[in-house]
Amino acid sequence: MSLPTEVPKAKQTRILLIDDDPLMQHIVSTALAKEDWTVTLAESGTQGMRLAWEHRPDLILLDVLTPDQDGFSVCYQLRNHTLTANVPIIMLTALGEIGEKVRGMQMGADDYITKPFDPRELVSRIQAHLRRSARDLGSSPLTSLPGNPMIEQVLRARLDAQAPLAVLYIDLTHFKSYNDKYGWMKGDEVIKMLARQVVQVVLDQGGKDDFCGHIGGDDFIVITTPDRAEAIAAQVIRQFDAAIPEYYTQEDRARAYLEVVDRRGHPFQAPLMTLAIAIVSNENRILEHPSQVADLAAEVKGYVKALPGSRFAFDRRRK
Repeated sequence: MSLPTEVPKAKQTRILLIDDDPLMQHIVSTALAKEDWTVTLAESGTQGMRLAWEHRPDLILLDVLTPDQDGFSVCYQLRNHTLTANVPIIMLTALGEIGEKVRGMQMGADDYITKPFDPRELVSRIQAHLRRSARDLGSSPLTSLPGNPMIEQVLRARLDAQAPLAVLYIDLTHFKSYNDKYGWMKGDEVIKMLARQVVQVVLDQGGKDDFCGHIGGDDFIVITTPDRAEAIAAQVIRQFDAAIPEYYTQEDRARAYLEVVDRRGHPFQAPLMTLAIAIVSNENRILEHPSQVADLAAEVKGYVKALPGSRFAFDRRRK
């Protein structure tokens, strides 16, 4: 029997409020402070979007009447950006008309609350959306990237659309040896570093509909198009190779391997971590199911991981 999904721990919950009204900022901040949630304030739609994309909050409270552009436009842009596509958005408004609420939902809002409101209702609504978000997305608690439920949902939708598609499966090589030598906390730092790099590269070189997910452990996925796939893979490798030496001691960096013990207790020399990226596309074959994509990627990744250094390989087979 599966247990119900819990709301993320209070100290981990980050709320972004986009509202230029000082009184509303005070009311919301006071109410949420009682839950020990971290509240970030933005006084314009432009500032709010920048903060959302930089810090990836767990939930966004968005006023309809932001000073530089209306909240409906801000909501639409947040919902159609790879970093905030799945972040719950609750719109705040003094307008109680049904037409305004419908418009907000059409722009991608998850909920609507009319001012003035009871702070207890606001907290309750936020808690409900956090529970639903954690349940539906299966987001990684380590990287906050969407997990397997959302990965499969997005991949199925792209496969059904039959548009040009490329899927990058990203995996760390020799990660277990690193964890054995340095401990899981240091290993988590490496995973978070890689997650940041993957997201940033996709933002810089990917398309507006590209998707990043955390499969689990040291495995990540990027869903993009064939024309962008190799450039994304190459840049992720360049950035990772430049950053990873800092996660080793000077002694280990100098000799370029770790002295560890295998599962049978035999000592061996493990190379420093590298990246293996397998790219699968529908350029030369029909892809119909996520499991088909995963199987093809596993074959390619096995080949790449057997090679020295960080590498990527594009599966261009026709069968």
